Amino acid sequence: MPKNTGEHGLIFLGRDEKTYGKDGIGDVLYDPEIECGGPEGTPGRQCAFEPTKEHTQGLDLIGREGRKLHVGIASYRDPLCPKTLYNMYTKAEKPDDIHVRVLQQNDPEVDVDCFKEYCHLMSMRDIEGDDTEKDEKDYLDSCPYKDQIFIHDIHAKEAAGPTWARGLISKDLEEAHRQQSLSAQDHCMSLDSHMDFEDEWDRKMIHMWDEAKNEYAVLSTYVTDVVHLGHEEDAEVPHLCMVTFTSNVRTHATKSATNLSKPKLTNAVWGAGLSFSKCHAELKVMVDPHTPQVFDGEEFNRAARFWTHGYDIYTPNRVYVLHDYHKSQSNPVTRTWSNNGKVHGSFQDSNFRLKTMIDMPGGEEDSQKALRLKQTKFGLGDRRSLDQLIQFSGIDLRGMKPSIDGKNRCGNIQWVPFEEHQNGVNYIPKFDEETEDPLEPYLPGSVWYTSENEKLDASEEREGLPIINLEEKHSILRAEIEEEIQPSGDLAAKHAELREEIADVDKKNTLTEDLAAKLTASPNNNTPVAQNKLLRVGKKVEGFLVEHHFVPPEQHGFGQLPFIVQCSVFTLVVGLIIAIVRSAGTGRVFIRNDRKRAL
Repeated sequence: MPKNTGEHGLIFLGRDEKTYGKDGIGDVLYDPEIECGGPEGTPGRQCAFEPTKEHTQGLDLIGREGRKLHVGIASYRDPLCPKTLYNMYTKAEKPDDIHVRVLQQNDPEVDVDCFKEYCHLMSMRDIEGDDTEKDEKDYLDSCPYKDQIFIHDIHAKEAAGPTWARGLISKDLEEAHRQQSLSAQDHCMSLDSHMDFEDEWDRKMIHMWDEAKNEYAVLSTYVTDVVHLGHEEDAEVPHLCMVTFTSNVRTHATKSATNLSKPKLTNAVWGAGLSFSKCHAELKVMVDPHTPQVFDGEEFNRAARFWTHGYDIYTPNRVYVLHDYHKSQSNPVTRTWSNNGKVHGSFQDSNFRLKTMIDMPGGEEDSQKALRLKQTKFGLGDRRSLDQLIQFSGIDLRGMKPSIDGKNRCGNIQWVPFEEHQNGVNYIPKFDEETEDPLEPYLPGSVWYTSENEKLDASEEREGLPIINLEEKHSILRAEIEEEIQPSGDLAAKHAELREEIADVDKKNTLTEDLAAKLTASPNNNTPVAQNKLLRVGKKVEGFLVEHHFVPPEQHGFGQLPFIVQCSVFTLVVGLIIAIVRSAGTGRVFIRNDRKRAL
């Protein structure tokens, strides 16, 4: 008897009663309202950010009008790559909108060339029963959509694993964006090189993404096998929500969901076999190219980076892209890239980097070095924190356990709010090309905004003095100074006795060159007072200190004071400067740390 899937569909949680208890196994009805915190009227209800005109830069809120579709494919010695391109273009509703980048890692002596064979297949499609050999030049010159296909060739001996390969595709997308042939508002899809497609798959994928109603949505899963091609009405889809721990953290198998009414929010588990989003997601969360030789750990690392950048992973509610598991996995050269050893770096270094990024044991133990890595170009995002990710996903990364609390998060879960970047969703942060450190300060709303202060406080290499917040501190400092310099009764009497002596003092009396230098230079002896906000306080205080009510205006000035008073004032000013410098660490620090040393 068919199960009741309810109005919005049914989610299979699994059978692992040992980990998740009786309440965490079996099936549960899908309730999309829980993603917002409850139905309309629920206190604190908050849904994901639906696309607005501010997001879309004036384009329609939904649909493909004005948007290209960019597809990235990493292919390693795969004879199915040409067929994937053929299926993609021949089954698309609007093939003219589709631009493909293939990272081809082949041995040209023995492997099928993806582009040439694709062109050959396209030349044969309308000729039934004609086995005549076509001239290669002819079918390459007339190859449909050839100007929309870019092949990035790498010799198979240079291959260093899927993450390294996808990282090169990311760089190609970045370059296309720099050349303005790719927009942040275009659609982007990454997938494997052995795929097939339902008819009009492009229109259906874009419509499905729109149905998520989230500008930050990323559709992803381990897609169905090609044996199910043409059975999209089955409405059962693979659903990623669990991991296992090996040398790193690995996306673990799939659960399933049936008859979903819309894409379902997941607990941030992502699969590399299919990823569909707006291109601003691919541009901000580029694949980390510094992880050669990695297989386990690739997917959850990027999932963590997507989520902390504000992106949400959704299980598609229908399958329009399918995977040829049998033929691809029976290919005897599929994993021979691992024979290349340390051609672009070692597995140990890559694993160390990935573990550092998500606080797993075996990563960097120096907290400042780890923080700096997380803030680099291929690090974590600054919209949500790693602690929030652990709570949301339910995965105990620090303890290397599949659950932090025994609760199953494959079912209904609530979206985690964040503050959108002040410069908008299409803004791509800038990083130093060599060090990969951020080039711009963190703004309010960033999870690093306060952490930046702590990082600067702990730094051993500061360039100049920090700038303190005068609005917060000046009134307190002024009150303290005023109280400290109030003349006592004895000092007032002494002033009366010294009035005659003050009148006879040489008006040209000045400080020694050594004392003058100390008063006009910053404590590090290389920053002029006029360029140092901290010492600007000293200049204002200096003027305040010489406002003696009993001295005629024409006799104002430091040089009119007796030598003993000059020394007293000098001592007070130096003490004040030292006090301000020592208290600067308690103020809000706004300068960014420009250190260049590597981890």
